[in-house]
Amino acid sequence: MLAKQYHQESVLTFRYLPRTALDANAVDIEALGVDARCLHHALVADPVARDRLGGGSVTTGGRLILLVPCVDLALARKFVAGLGIDWSTVRVRYGAA
Repeated sequence: MLAKQYHQESVLTFRYLPRTALDANAVDIEALGVDARCLHHALVADPVARDRLGGGSVTTGGRLILLVPCVDLALARKFVAGLGIDWSTVRVRYGAA
């Protein structure tokens, strides 16, 4: 229902957990200063990131949202840096997807 209402291809759920929780298997990465066109071009230019990270979202306010497996955190960090975002400004939260 959410996918239809908001014209999304898929809808993800994410349960926030402490970083050390045994069932924490994913990371929610949020950063300001990205537009959808920039994200699209970056994903097209980096097929490894596109395939392993599975894409991302950009809000109308320019906030990038990536939900990635914990094992791909280093790749996500490199990808975000390639977008020109300073990692120290990024919000990273752990959880289960």
